[in-house]
Amino acid sequence: MANIEKRGENTYRLTAYAGYDSSGKQLKKRKTVKLKVGLTDKQRDKELNRLATLFDDEVEKGLYLDGDKITFREVAQMWLEHVQKRHAPKTLATYKSRLTDRIIPALGHIKLSKIQPHHLEGFYDSLEKEGVRLDAKYSPTVKLGDVLNQFTAIALAEKTSINERTIRKIKNKHSTNYKTAEKLCVSLNLKFKDMFKPCGKTKLSEKSIRHHHDVVRTVLSFAVKRNLITTNPAQRVDFEKMPEYEASYYDETDITTLCEALRSEPIMYRTLIYLAIDSGMRTGEITGLLWSDIDFETGYVTVTKQRQYVNGYGIIIKEPKTKSGKRILTLSATVTSMLKEYYEEQKRNLEKIDAQWSESLEVFTHADGVPIYPGRPHQWFTGFLKRHNLKKITFHQLRHTNASLMIAAGVDMVTLANRLGHADSNITQSTYAHIIRSKEKQAANVMDMFYTKTTATAKKIERIG
Repeated sequence: MANIEKRGENTYRLTAYAGYDSSGKQLKKRKTVKLKVGLTDKQRDKELNRLATLFDDEVEKGLYLDGDKITFREVAQMWLEHVQKRHAPKTLATYKSRLTDRIIPALGHIKLSKIQPHHLEGFYDSLEKEGVRLDAKYSPTVKLGDVLNQFTAIALAEKTSINERTIRKIKNKHSTNYKTAEKLCVSLNLKFKDMFKPCGKTKLSEKSIRHHHDVVRTVLSFAVKRNLITTNPAQRVDFEKMPEYEASYYDETDITTLCEALRSEPIMYRTLIYLAIDSGMRTGEITGLLWSDIDFETGYVTVTKQRQYVNGYGIIIKEPKTKSGKRILTLSATVTSMLKEYYEEQKRNLEKIDAQWSESLEVFTHADGVPIYPGRPHQWFTGFLKRHNLKKITFHQLRHTNASLMIAAGVDMVTLANRLGHADSNITQSTYAHIIRSKEKQAANVMDMFYTKTTATAKKIERIG
């Protein structure tokens, strides 16, 4: 059995032996345990013997890992392997991205037993700084243009070790990412703020920082379960309460303007936008639709899958997150008719180029029948709004627009949750709480009008009397 050594008040160190190394040196594994306060001598001895036996067994079976020697990077890799088959590819890709891009570079070298809340808090503070967003862009200023015009692109590429093609783009006033912009400024001894201006958001949102914390906390919880550490330091990090999320959406006036602008657009994109507003379907559900999923007679559309691009996997077809994601929606007569018209046009166009057509073909395709890229709806919609100078929202927020219309029409939460594919109507209630509140205010106004009318009637009767 493992040796037991008293180290402090109620703490003991267990030492077990794990054979010998190649040089004949005996290998030891150590673990510190803490007992409850107030145990009798008999209870203490019994508990220590139990823990020592368990520790011996863990070491013998190779189940015990030493948190004093294993780094966060190593346990993160163990955790990823553990959850490999438990999560969808897109979820795994998101975890890997957060770990690889930011978490491991900051925390990966630290031994597990040494990680404290202040390490994590320092990391989260760093995520609030400029340049953390990997998708952020920075445009060159006039001052930078004056500096770069003094050199050829080849000379700048040699001086800065930046690709010549990238240098030419910057010289032609194209935006670039933070790392490239910073590298250019450091190489030429220039002040970043004078040379580049941010294009849109350049810092991580509070929600995104919280997502990084969730990954760190989960990895460390895994380490606790594997007896690498006794407690999870991430659970001792305090965050301020997140502000209530309010989904952006178009109101009826915005939709009217949008539909007017759509009249001049290609039928495929016109149909795609109308379908998003009409059904509230997710982007991946729309791009994954087949013609066989649509019943023109009943106006039903059957949702059974999502088509997504996942970094490291390519384009994948997957089932919805939950069972409730599989559903049958009823489309409006207007959108059903629009889909029928688009269906006929797509069929005619493919016949013209002798391309094969079938009911199993994706609904939204290029002219040659190749399905559109899963991110294409968002890309096209963003450009469309800019061309027509319309209020900026994302393609996904057309889903919120649908929900706002349903709420305004008095659709109950259970029905709305079923249409949106939410697993629980409480999710729907929480997501659209601000819209519901605005409708409640309208209800209060209706009551005010009723009371005003009632009072006026009463006064009229009193005068007559």
